[in-house]
Amino acid sequence: MTLIFHALWMLCALSAATFAAASAPRRRWMMALAAGFLTFTVFAGPGRIPDPEVAGLFASSGAVVYLFRPRHAWLALGLGGAVAAMLSQVLGVVGVPFPAAIVIVALVMAGVVWLAKTRPAFSPEPLREEALLIVCTLGLIVAVLPSVFDGWQAAANLNVPVDDIATHSIPVWALSVIAASTLLGAAYTLWSRR
Repeated sequence: MTLIFHALWMLCALSAATFAAASAPRRRWMMALAAGFLTFTVFAGPGRIPDPEVAGLFASSGAVVYLFRPRHAWLALGLGGAVAAMLSQVLGVVGVPFPAAIVIVALVMAGVVWLAKTRPAFSPEPLREEALLIVCTLGLIVAVLPSVFDGWQAAANLNVPVDDIATHSIPVWALSVIAASTLLGAAYTLWSRR
């Protein structure tokens, strides 16, 4: 398991709980959360690890929409439901059967919604907003992390140790192209100044 996988798992779990608590005040929001969850579950299917960029984008976008455009909270909760469905896929990768993973995630989200509705002190509005800010930040990190790791790997591949320079010689065709370009450029410069 890589760092990206663990960050993705943490993002999906935190998003599932946070968006479930955020959907509790209105029935329409709970329906949007369930619709996002079911839609992504049906179309994504078992056996695949979710794309970290997509998960990070969905989580961050959902948090931003919920915090800054409250009248479009249904859209944010639909995205949150999709990220919660990604948690089912992540659990499937670690060995939980996919149908059981769906049931586990759905029960956890239903439990969070029930606690948020019956006990107002469980998730007051300021706590939900702070959790959404954390989800947004973590989502951005998860979305960017694979590209950063790819860049580091590329840089590591480009760094050739000094001891191995003799074994990594420049191909003859590359030297020929460089020499011909230099000679043609010098000849053109001399010819154009006459």
